[in-house]
Amino acid sequence: MEQILKSRILSGEFEPGEQIPTENDLCKAYQVSSITVKKAILNLVNEGLLDRRQGKGTFVTDKISKMAALQHDGTISNFIPGGIEEQKVEVIDIINIKAPTKVARLLQIDEAEEIVRVRRTRSINDIPISHIVNYLPLEIGQKIKKEDLCVYPMLQILREKLRIQLIGGFQEIEAMVADQDIAAALSVSICSPILYLEVLILGREKKPIEFVQTYNRADQVKFSLRLDLKTTNNSESVNKIRLARKT
Repeated sequence: MEQILKSRILSGEFEPGEQIPTENDLCKAYQVSSITVKKAILNLVNEGLLDRRQGKGTFVTDKISKMAALQHDGTISNFIPGGIEEQKVEVIDIINIKAPTKVARLLQIDEAEEIVRVRRTRSINDIPISHIVNYLPLEIGQKIKKEDLCVYPMLQILREKLRIQLIGGFQEIEAMVADQDIAAALSVSICSPILYLEVLILGREKKPIEFVQTYNRADQVKFSLRLDLKTTNNSESVNKIRLARKT
């Protein structure tokens, strides 16, 4: 019930300032108990999406209309979130670990080899949006400073602070559900929908520089694809991906 109401709010079906249906109407419409409806509304009130007014009803707040944009340009060279000055980045930890099997394979190193793992959470208006995990070879990761991570995206640090030439990479997007750790990091329930990104960044001679896992709250972001049909070989190409707050 909570996800249904949240979806109707975030999609704009219920606009800021608009009154949502009464609890009785919601019970009848969705064939659920009053306890289920009350709990859903209470959770959305606590989240700041709804406002209960005694004697009047429950209304959508203007929180959605004030949400800032979070963008990703689809090209690897520009894979940096837009509007980062409006975001808050919390660095959870920067530690040395033994490379997990998958990470070792992607970074082309031995599994027993030590690497640096960086974990961060990005928020807008105190709402967690993304949980990011970066894996870097030891010689690169040891040069990453916590204070820089609070201000600059990792790619900017690699290019401008460490002077590493980046030539491109690969990225994949898939849907998944939040496990216990991701749910805690993003302040969502376990099994909540997540938009998951993997990015492998390459340097000169196609040497792997960084592997990134990003977990985005599906109730807060959306991906938009723009097709460029003006190609010389008559094939369709996608030239831009945008990740933006749902409004």
